[in-house]
Amino acid sequence: MFRILSATILICFSVATYAQRASALKNMRILTSDSLAGRGYVENGMHKSATYIADQLDQLGAEPAIEVSSFFQEITPFSVNTFPSKITFNAYDKKQNPKIFTAGKDFLLHPASAPMNKEEVELNYLHDEKALDRVKSNKAYYINKHAFDKEAFHKIEQAFIADEKVENSLLVVYDSTKLSWYPSQNQAKNAVIYSNQPIAEKYISANWKSVLNNAFQAVNVIGKISGNRNDSAIFFSAHYDHLGRLGEHIFPGANDNASGVALLLTLAEHYSNNTPEFDTYFLFTTAEEIGLLGSYYYVTNPLLPLNKIKLLVNLDLVGTGEEGITIVNGTKHGKIFDLFTGLNATRLSQIKARGEACNSDHCFFDKAGVPAIFIYTLGGSKAYHDIHDDISSPSLYAFNQLQSLIIDVVNSL
Repeated sequence: MFRILSATILICFSVATYAQRASALKNMRILTSDSLAGRGYVENGMHKSATYIADQLDQLGAEPAIEVSSFFQEITPFSVNTFPSKITFNAYDKKQNPKIFTAGKDFLLHPASAPMNKEEVELNYLHDEKALDRVKSNKAYYINKHAFDKEAFHKIEQAFIADEKVENSLLVVYDSTKLSWYPSQNQAKNAVIYSNQPIAEKYISANWKSVLNNAFQAVNVIGKISGNRNDSAIFFSAHYDHLGRLGEHIFPGANDNASGVALLLTLAEHYSNNTPEFDTYFLFTTAEEIGLLGSYYYVTNPLLPLNKIKLLVNLDLVGTGEEGITIVNGTKHGKIFDLFTGLNATRLSQIKARGEACNSDHCFFDKAGVPAIFIYTLGGSKAYHDIHDDISSPSLYAFNQLQSLIIDVVNSL
């Protein structure tokens, strides 16, 4: 009889585990689909993503957390530089035999780059910092990043991005290290290309549009599941925005951070079927990639007093886990960290404690005195802020284990 009961429990657990993973994958496929355009600033990608998340919360039975019965909290409009159309960059040998580069794969633009329209212009080589004195408007220049020390290269790079005297010039940088992209709130008068291939050709062509949106409107998405007690609250957070598009090339953002959104939604599903002890909020923040703007807005415009938050668990980059997890602020909140390690058993291979770091949406909550931790998984794919962070990137190796551990920790508070 005991064996039959144990087998039944094991089967039920396996079915539940499979269902959680299937639900997570479904949400991640939608969030990383081309129709959401990288959850960024063109083609309404970010707004479509927010609507999808709100619909999922509604279907799960979560309550709108905003006083006007809405899942959306509008944040202060901000500026963002966008690249909404095709980007081309080619190099030529004596204006013939073009070497064609692909955006996202072979090169990236500095996110503050100005529009560019250059056809078969000569490429001038910069060999030292003194050459900056000879930089002129409407020209194209080339440097090998690895021929300069870090400080010297930064000086040259910033001279192009911040220079007010020179305009419509292009700096092409050979950089063999991994190329990562991010958005910018500014648009410069010049442009910078980072190529992962050296360029020996004498001429280049470069064409793209840059559009500075000075008043981009974005929203946080916030749901709530009422608990047995409302004197305190538990917060779960994850940013849903990503980098969007660079021309025709989409940054899917599967691990960063469709994985965190998926985990928050499975947690919402759990608590919709299992009444939590405390009121529980699910905060999907916007504009994290451009400077934690969504979480900053929430902290400065909270829906309930911040001192009522018993714990905030921020989830970002949780799509792997082959080597366990790291808890940022784990050294600061030793009792919380000890709960994780004490309840872990054999679920996660390791749990590492890290100190304070303003590297995700827990940061402003922490600065405001809220007990806040940030969890990310270790191991697996290294794709990050590139076009390779697609749905095939996260293994979800520790997805179910991490979810069950978080639930056990919260239940122990």
